[in-house]
This record gives sequence, C-alpha cells and structure tokens, in this order.
Amino acid sequence: MTPEEKARQKIDQWFIDAGWKVVDRDNYEPNCTAVAIREGLLKGNLEADYFLFINGKAVGVLEAKREEIDPFSNTVCEQAVLYARNVPNIYQVYQKPLPFIFTSNGKDLYFCDFRKQDSCFKQIMTIPTPHELVKLLGINDYFAGLPTLRKKGLRDCQYEAVTELEKSFRSGQNRALMVLATGAGKTYTACLAAYRLLSYTPMRRVLFLVDRNNLGKQAEGEFGTFRLTENGDAFNTIFTVNRLRSSSIPSDSNVVISTIQRLFSFLKGDSIEDNDNDDDNEPTEEVVLPPNPNLPHDYFDLIIIDECHRSIYGNWRKVLEYFDTARLVGLTATPIPETMAFFNNNRIVNYTLEKSIVDGVNVDCRVYRIKTQVTENGGAILEGEKIKEETRYTGDVKTISNKETKTYTNKELNRSVINPAQIKLILSTYRDVVYTELFNDPQRDANFDYLPKTLIFALNETHASNIVQIAKEVFGRTDDRFVQKITYSAGDSNELIRQFRNDKDFRIAVTCTLVATGTDVKPLEVLIFMRDVESLPLYIQMKGRGVRTIGDEQLRNVTPNAFSKDCFYLIDAVGVTEHEKTIPTITDEPTTKIITLKELLEQITHGYLPDEYLKRLAATLSRIYNKADNSQRTEFVRLANDDMKELASRIYEAFENNILPPFISTKEPNNERKGLVAPLANHADARRYLLILAAGFVNTLMPGEDTLISKGFSIEEAKSTTEAFEDFCKEHCDEIEALRIIYNNEGEPITYSMLKDLENKLKMVNNHFTSKQLWNSYAILNPNSVRRSSTKEESDALTNIIQLVRFALHQIERLDSVVSTSKQYFNLWLGQNQREITDKQREVISRIVDYIASNGACTIKEIREDDATQAAQMIRAFGNMQKANEALHSLYTFVVLRKAA
Repeated sequence: MTPEEKARQKIDQWFIDAGWKVVDRDNYEPNCTAVAIREGLLKGNLEADYFLFINGKAVGVLEAKREEIDPFSNTVCEQAVLYARNVPNIYQVYQKPLPFIFTSNGKDLYFCDFRKQDSCFKQIMTIPTPHELVKLLGINDYFAGLPTLRKKGLRDCQYEAVTELEKSFRSGQNRALMVLATGAGKTYTACLAAYRLLSYTPMRRVLFLVDRNNLGKQAEGEFGTFRLTENGDAFNTIFTVNRLRSSSIPSDSNVVISTIQRLFSFLKGDSIEDNDNDDDNEPTEEVVLPPNPNLPHDYFDLIIIDECHRSIYGNWRKVLEYFDTARLVGLTATPIPETMAFFNNNRIVNYTLEKSIVDGVNVDCRVYRIKTQVTENGGAILEGEKIKEETRYTGDVKTISNKETKTYTNKELNRSVINPAQIKLILSTYRDVVYTELFNDPQRDANFDYLPKTLIFALNETHASNIVQIAKEVFGRTDDRFVQKITYSAGDSNELIRQFRNDKDFRIAVTCTLVATGTDVKPLEVLIFMRDVESLPLYIQMKGRGVRTIGDEQLRNVTPNAFSKDCFYLIDAVGVTEHEKTIPTITDEPTTKIITLKELLEQITHGYLPDEYLKRLAATLSRIYNKADNSQRTEFVRLANDDMKELASRIYEAFENNILPPFISTKEPNNERKGLVAPLANHADARRYLLILAAGFVNTLMPGEDTLISKGFSIEEAKSTTEAFEDFCKEHCDEIEALRIIYNNEGEPITYSMLKDLENKLKMVNNHFTSKQLWNSYAILNPNSVRRSSTKEESDALTNIIQLVRFALHQIERLDSVVSTSKQYFNLWLGQNQREITDKQREVISRIVDYIASNGACTIKEIREDDATQAAQMIRAFGNMQKANEALHSLYTFVVLRKAA
C-alpha cells in the first residue's frame, strides 16, 4: 500500500464515522443523502480527491495528501481552493464556489468556510457530519443532512426499509408502506426510523399506533432496549417515550404509543384507564371528532402505524386524517389491496415470509393433519339424549333430554353444538404423537412436564374454556398452570403472555385472536388450529406466531428437553391448510350504523316503522322460523298469538301489493304498518322470546362421540417436495460442483465450501429444500428406508446433503447420516489390508474423523487455517504433507462415501 493509499484509507474511515457514504465516481447515486465521491470530476479534466454531496448537490471538496506532506501548506490549500472554484456545470450545487474546503494527510485535518470574506484554513479534529454542514448552510430541506445508514447490526431487510423510507420522504412522498415478514423486526425498524428522523430532521413528535394495548406495552419495551444510536445509549434515555395511559400527554414526549381507540378517546377528552378493555371497541359508524380536539392537528410530525392492514380504514379514518401534516408509515406482514391504495402504492420494501425463511430469520413449518369423523362431517344429537342447553341471550344453563333427533354440520360445531369427545380426541391424538412422530429427529425425551410450548387457536371464548378443561384431563393435570387461556376475559393478558414466553410450567396456551397477531413468543414450537380461518392475511399472521427463531440455550431455558428449533409444527385439526383463503375487501368509506335486533324491536314497538325496518323484521322472522324446532315455533305462537312464518309473509305481501301508505314520521297514524307488527309490539314476552331464539342455544353433548379418521404428515406435500428436489439435482448436476461430483460418483472429494454453496443454492430455489425438511419428506414416503437421527450431531451434519442427493439419484438404497456410522467406518479404514499405521498417526487422525463425517473432505492446508498445531502434527506423523493429504482423502472416501480407497 502506497503512502497516498494509507492516508486515503484513514480519511475514508473519518468520512464513514461522520455519517458520509464514500463511493467511487462510477457508483454515485443521486438519491443518497450524504456522499463523499472519490476522484470527483472537475473542469479541465481535473479530479478532486473527495467531492462532497448532500441530497444530490455539491457542498465541498477535500484535497488528500500522503502523511509526509503538510496539508496546511500554501500549495495544498491553494490547490483545494482551485478545486472549489472549478465545479463543472453538470453538477448541482448549493452555491458557487463551493462553500466548504478541507485538506488532510490522514493525520491532520484543516477546514475553510469559503463563504466568509476573511476565510482561512483552521485545524479541526473530525470531519463534520452532514447534519452539521446543513446547519452551517442554513438549508431549508427537511431531510437534508441525514447521515448515511450503516449496515452493521441490521438485517438486510431493515437496512433496505429505513434507507428506502428516507429516499421516499426526500422525493416528496408523505406516505410509505413497509411490508416485513413476521419476525423480521418491524418494531426495531420503526425505532431506528424514529431515532434518525428525530435526531437529524426538524421532526419532534412521533405517534406509534399499535393494534392492541398489549402490543403497545411490547413496543414501549423495545423503544427502551433499542441502542443503535450515535453513542449506544438507549432510545428512551435520548428521547422521551410515553405510552398513552391517562388523560394527559407529558409536554416533553417525543414518542407517544397508543391504539387508535385510546387516541380517539383522548381527542374527545374522555377519561382513560390503562387496561385492555378498549381493544375491541369497534365503532358501528364513522367516528365524529369533537369541535375542539384535545390535540392540535399538527401535533405529530410522523405517525407509524403497526399492523396497518387493520386500523387505517372506514370508521377510524377521520382520526388519522385529523393529523393532516404528519407523514405516515405503515408496517405489516400481510398487506391487502386497500392497504396499498391507502399508502399511494408506495411500498418501499417487500420482505416476504418465504424470503425470511431462506435468510434464516424465521423457521418453516411442517403440517400434521388430524381428521376426525365429527370435525369432517358433523354428527347427530339423538332423541332422548341428555344435553346441556345454554340460552345465549340469558346465559341460563340446564340439562335436558333432546326432544327430537337433529343433525349438526361441522360448521355448527363449537358454535351451537359442543361435542367434548371431538375436542378430547384431537388433544389425545396430539399427546400420543408429539414425541413419537413430531419431536423424534433427534428423539426428544418424552417428558410431558416440558411438552413443547403449544398455542391452540379456539373458535370462541366458550370453545377456549372447554379446550382448557379437556386438556387438563388429557394430560393428567390438576394444576392451573400447565394449560391456560389467554383471552380478553382471562385477566392481565400481558402478564399471561410473558409467563407463557418465559415460564417452564406454562406449556399450553389457548387463545381466540388475542395472540393471533403481533405477539412474540420465540420458544413456541407447536400451533394447533382447532378453528378454521378464511382470511389469508389473518391466517398468515396466525402462522407467524410459530416462525420466530430462538437460540438453543435460550430454548432449553424454558423447554429443558429440547435440542433446537429448526421448524415449528402446525397441527391442522380442521382442514385450515387445505383450502384457498380469501383476501378481505375493506372499504375506506365509513359504514352506516346497523342497529341490533333489540333496538329494532324497541323502535318498532314505539311506532317507528320505515320500510327498511319492516323488511328487516320480516327477514329476521323468516330466518329464525327456519332454524327453530317445532316446540320453539309453538311457544312463539303461544306468546304472540300469531305464527312467525305468517307474520313475515304478511309483511312481504304488503310490500309486493304496494298497499302501505308511505311512512313519514311517528306523528302519523300509520295504522296499516302498526297492524302488521301488532303481535310483537303488544307482547313484550314474544319480543323477548324472539331475542332468545335469535341469539340461539348452545347444546353440549354429554359426553358425545367421535372417531379418528386419519393422522399424519401430508404425503402429497412430501411427494411434491422430493420430486422437485430430484428434478433440481438432475437439472443442475453440470452447473453446481458438489452435485457434479455426487452425480459422477467417482470418489472426488467434496469440501465444506462446496457443501455450503449447494446448501445455499437449494434454499434459494425452494425454502423446503433444507436438509431436515427433505429428510423428513423422504421419511414420510419411505419410512423403512430412512433412518431418523438419534443425536443433534447427526441431525445437523452438513454431509447429510451428500446422502440426500445420493438417495435422490438412487445411488444408495438407505438414507442414514454419515455421522451415525463414522466410528464404524473409521475402524474399518484402520484395519483395511492390515493398514500399517502407527499409534501417533492413529491418535492425530482420530481427532479429524468427526469433522470429516460432519463437514466433508479436508486437506492439510484447510486444517492449518483452523488449527496450525493439528496440521503440523499430521505432517510429522505421516512424514510429509502429501502423505498426510493422501490419508485424509482415503479416510473421507471410507467414512463419507463408504467405499474402499
């Protein structure tokens, strides 16, 4: 390296440390915020050593010299001034000549503000940051001076998201959408964006809008632990972070965390309590802001909307639009078309779940299907069968004898009919297979005290309660810790989630929707779907609860019998994985308030009888009549002195025959209309009974029956995966070195680097092409020809790829790990033809057997890079490097390829 190159290396680092991006002239991009261009072009084909640009406009130059030359000399300073005066017209500039001039030799640094009349060079200690130069220039540009973001400590998707967000804002966009897979670090990315915009722009207040209050508490914690700051200090020690938990916001707040429900309450001046009660407070019509909201419309500079596919439309939209000067950033893993439209189709990053699995950010799932007769086809409640009947409207429960045989569909299951036998059969099947078919590669100790952390999705609150009770019976538990509900009615949901995440004795959580989105439980290894899901975004969010990666030791802290989390299991007990999902259409228009049946009956009773009310009443009567049994229809007749069906028919006929005078107001007689509804208006008991029938009944069988149809992994998916893998091996056997060697089968060595290259290429093609997924797929299709791993070393061996390819190409008839037989084949190698081997040779080479069995062929050169002492001992033991390499190759052929050398 020349003295000039050494000086420039130091100067490059100074620029980088100050927040500048250093690039060669050919790699310059005008949308970079702060750039130092090496060898910047000047007039007359001159070149400045460094040309400084902020937001695409030149602001200065730096003249670099080797260390022996004084950068303060007249010659160097005059040369730098000449460069500042000779900016070619192809460049945009803030002013001419360039205002800022630097000289340096990599040791000393001098600076001149050329705008001043008495300008002279003065020694400074560091390169100014872009933000400092922006302030000196007085540039009135919101985003000028943002320092270049460094990649260190960031995932590629996070770096891309923040970089592209800043580019988008600089280009004039005021809304931007980040699509980041579950587990990719959305909140961390939001913390980084907020930190940079609060630190380096005039922004002073950020609203972080969350979907639920428990996620607000989670976000508050992340802002507290975020330390990717200029000095490594925590975010909340630099800026004030407050979660909206009362009717006042501290005046010094820089970040306010809230749900949209709570923010609306604050704007209205309502009292606010710090609980989760307002999470489900969904308005039935467009919200109306008060005349003088509690915050000014320009209070927030930036609004970050987490899970933005849910909270930005329809009835809540006025709350967001009130803050009309704020820039909006949306975060979601599951955008829908309306999400894209709301953010002006400005999607700045699109990091999908599939990409995250390939990158190792998340783990993939394996689907295990359980089919029962009742789940698939429904069942019947026989005449005379004892059932518990709950009246939904009143909550009354009584044990009755079923009056007539009636069938129920699988759609009615766990809604109007509860069959405890169906729940028990699913949970018993899971208990029986969890250690024999799921966590058996390598075999996990079958200790049910440390059952893999399991999250069960229930249909509703009652279903969740039933699952908890039956799970206790199935797993033989009498305590209240092993299995618990995490629902809105279960108490402090944040504390329950924390316990489920961290505590060893809390193994099964049952939820409806509370843990379906956003919640981070990394040790979770099993999801059981005991409810179907039609919405694709919701399904992806629910699956996302299982994808989080976790370190082996961290996993064993909560699940001591675990090895590692390489995938999670999705137990499909309802067919959720077997049908197409829909993308819900959400209008951004406010909805019209829909009154309840109780409100409808009350208003009809008081004589408010517009056409739409009468038509809705007729439709409701028809629907209830069709689902009611004979005894219920008879009871209605007794109370109303009229028949439901006939009452509905008379209303329909009145409209068809056009015999009703128009309804103007309740001040008119409206006798024709009043006559139609008189059986209900004049009989309060009939109205109440109609409400009871409309709410319906829940019949619980005692105990019910169900039978298992089938259980197991998907044969179709396994077949599809292995066929695709085999096609890939055949199609690329000439292109990829490791595949070529295995295909030719001539004993050439396959090294660690070759296997890693193949492993990465396989992942890039298909996220199911991991060694473990492929091994499991072959085990499903060929259980008698595939040996499961018995240790983590066997399961993790890189040489498993060799075995998989050889099995795919039909070179071997049995698929087993090389590691499992390495010692056996090492002994065979030692005894081959009474091999003459000294004790010293045996000692040194025995240390390398495990490495070769796990990672492939190696040479003395490769061993030396890792362990020079080991390499030297091998050479001494075998006489020279060539003989040592011959021994290593011979050993590889025996142990990995299982052939005589």
